Amino acid sequence: MSSCHCIIEFSNGHVYIRDTSSNGTLINRSKKINKNDTPMELHTGDIVHLVFRKDEPESNAIFQLDLPIIIESKTKTEKTLKRKLSDTLSISANETKENVDLSNLMNKSSDVEMKPTNSNDLITMKAGDDMEDILTCVCCQDIMTNPICLEPCLHAFCSDCYASWEPVQRTCPKCRVKVTDKKKNVVINGILEAFLKAYPNKRPTLNPIGSAKNAMKTTTSTKIEVNQNTASRNDDQSNDEMDDESVDNDIFLVPATPISNVQFTCRQCPTPRVFGRTSNMNTVLNGFQCRPNQRHILCQCCTKPMPDRQDEPNIHQSCEICQQHFCNIYFQKCQRAECLGCLNHLKDFNFNRQHLTNIINNNPIETLIIQNYLKAHRGSSHDLLVECCQRLDRKEFTCTGIDRNMAVPSTKVVCYKCGLNIFRELAYQFRVAMKPTDILPMTLRNREDCFYGKHCRTQYTKPAHAQKFNHACEQTKH
Repeated sequence: MSSCHCIIEFSNGHVYIRDTSSNGTLINRSKKINKNDTPMELHTGDIVHLVFRKDEPESNAIFQLDLPIIIESKTKTEKTLKRKLSDTLSISANETKENVDLSNLMNKSSDVEMKPTNSNDLITMKAGDDMEDILTCVCCQDIMTNPICLEPCLHAFCSDCYASWEPVQRTCPKCRVKVTDKKKNVVINGILEAFLKAYPNKRPTLNPIGSAKNAMKTTTSTKIEVNQNTASRNDDQSNDEMDDESVDNDIFLVPATPISNVQFTCRQCPTPRVFGRTSNMNTVLNGFQCRPNQRHILCQCCTKPMPDRQDEPNIHQSCEICQQHFCNIYFQKCQRAECLGCLNHLKDFNFNRQHLTNIINNNPIETLIIQNYLKAHRGSSHDLLVECCQRLDRKEFTCTGIDRNMAVPSTKVVCYKCGLNIFRELAYQFRVAMKPTDILPMTLRNREDCFYGKHCRTQYTKPAHAQKFNHACEQTKH
């Protein structure tokens, strides 16, 4: 049982259970909800297993729900609709069949009672709050349009909303899990189409192009254009509704993909007018100030713009491997509070300890050998990075993405992610080059090599296998 296994919530006269554990919660021994599943409604008499052991019933942790007052749904239609949707969406990710067509979920059936209206005997249905909440995109807070499902978390969003989010962070906007793929989900699309057919008034309306006053304009360029002066002159309608100070504050950006509801300011652009005069205080940084029509690029870490000076010598604004833009070197410090150096020279990085967990091929045993070595020599992970960089400069180590003919390969300017990948590769070579006498504990010195070597997939799933065989070697069996 987890320390916080599940959460019981009360909303609008209904009781819901939301799982927060690592093993899941079993409802009535038939439905299992997991950590990322939608909260499930509970009713009187439902049996909840926090711990379920079929062969060890004495270890089970069970409670039964008993509600003294049951608040029924407003109509039988709403109650039946909620139960159908709950039964459909409570299926776990492993049990979901994408080929199932749920478009008939909203269709009329014999167990749903319809109420005719006073005029023309039309049949009406009232949308339940649960269904509308599930089909609402957390980004735009509106009914989803052309939804896509992210993997592996299976959360759904509007395709346009996620397209705006993806250039900033390639993670799920809801749970922050790293996204490996995105696909259309037949189940979600079927439910959405059935819902919109039953409630056409809930269908999102498209705003005409140009109706938004401060709408973001897109282009095929990967750069951002900032033009404060011409923008205030060309938009006459905006000038009638905004004073001079607000116009001067507006920065019209042109990113490769629009990013909504974010106000950008450049630290080197001229400051807005103060009492009819333009103030240039704190805008000259490193002897440079943005000119009119200055082109800007966006830092992928703090999402703040900086002037595009990549063509100038000794100006580092992008990773030399992935070519993404970062501002850490240019401004001497990134504006994101948790940033550890989004762009830096390889030898100058200080990586977060949690990012160095199982650094040797995700193998806990091989990583333990490195940790024991550093402990015996009173070194740190940064000392290991410095040693690896020195061997890289002496051409004892090789690395993907770094030219061996460089004068000083360890001074290559890379982003945090690419630098971490390079450090993992160098640390593996350090582990291979270790002498047997440096391997601690001694029981790990004379292990046989695994047939699959560093490419073995069992080394990070079964600790016993990782401890029995050496995986700091090349693959010999295919």
